[in-house]
Amino acid sequence: MNSLEKAVELVLRWPASRNAQRTEVINHLEAILKDCRAALAVWQAYLANPGAPGARWALITWLGPERTKQLHEINLSARAHLKALADTAGPEAGRFILFEDDVIEMAYRQLPDGETGSDAAKASIAVMNDRTQRLGDWVQRLRTAKPPAAKASPKASARKPAKKTARSKPAAMRKKPKPKPAPKKK
Repeated sequence: MNSLEKAVELVLRWPASRNAQRTEVINHLEAILKDCRAALAVWQAYLANPGAPGARWALITWLGPERTKQLHEINLSARAHLKALADTAGPEAGRFILFEDDVIEMAYRQLPDGETGSDAAKASIAVMNDRTQRLGDWVQRLRTAKPPAAKASPKASARKPAKKTARSKPAAMRKKPKPKPAPKKK
């Protein structure tokens, strides 16, 4: 999520000329948000109907192959959108995005001693709620943020025409001003 946050911060600094790309980033963020909500629904469905307990250490056996496969497919979709978002945001944002943890809370982990599948589902739901909230906040920030004002480039200031003087005679033909006399000493 750190690279995703960095991408959002980069996009917030884009000028108004990149509004089309900003919209593309927002669309990818919304797709990731949709995937997170779908994964949250899978975890909540498990919690509503947990079924038979699984093996002592494997969360996959508690969740079952169908739900695990659903989470895996949702995660693949979210990662594809994450990569597309990073590509759109530029190399600064996507440098390490593929090496981060999954956006979707997966079932590929071991249960610590004493934790059940229901406990793991509750923890996963809490994590997914937090991520969904953060993604929603980022989408809102990108939609409401005004692009920064364009800075005047040095070339633009060099192109400004020089102010014309009231006289249109060339400098060589102009009268030289008379020197003022020095003030008299008393």
